[in-house]
Amino acid sequence: MTKEFQAYIKKVSARIPDEDIPSLFKWAQSRDLKKGEVLLREGEVCREFYLVEKGYLRTWYNKDGDPINLNFTFEGDFTTNLKSLNGRLPSDLTIEAGEDSRMWVFNLDLRREKYESNPEIVLFYRRLAVHVLLASEEHSNLFKLYTPAERYRYIEQNNPRLLQRISLSQIASYLGVTRETLSRIRGKRQ
Repeated sequence: MTKEFQAYIKKVSARIPDEDIPSLFKWAQSRDLKKGEVLLREGEVCREFYLVEKGYLRTWYNKDGDPINLNFTFEGDFTTNLKSLNGRLPSDLTIEAGEDSRMWVFNLDLRREKYESNPEIVLFYRRLAVHVLLASEEHSNLFKLYTPAERYRYIEQNNPRLLQRISLSQIASYLGVTRETLSRIRGKRQ
């Protein structure tokens, strides 16, 4: 385990003791995915958190046959479907690799009996759920508070790697606009 992974964990739970971090990764499994390979399919029950080591994950919702991008998770961050994970409900979204990727899969069902006896690890998983929820809330607030042009500026300032690594069509979907509208917004910015 590298210092990089320790930093990923500390980003979620700064107070987790350094000696407990190897336990988290001992119980996680590394997984390589090809671009487009699905981690969580619509209709499956989510039982895992995913930490991206390389590449990125795209979380999307199928609306009448059209994919609507909800999130992009890059290196060093976690994602899951909290609604499915918490309620043991079928997922209403899909999580797939946006490019060839490597991630760590933290399966809560397989590891629960091992970590429940360690309060620091239980606390980490609770904080991880809050971390993922706050990221989701940030995206939701973009739509409540900003116009499409303001959303684009927000991404430029706060998450420029989206613009560097994601196609314009997928960014348009993420922002809730057509590709033509996104082109107009970008044209006004130059």
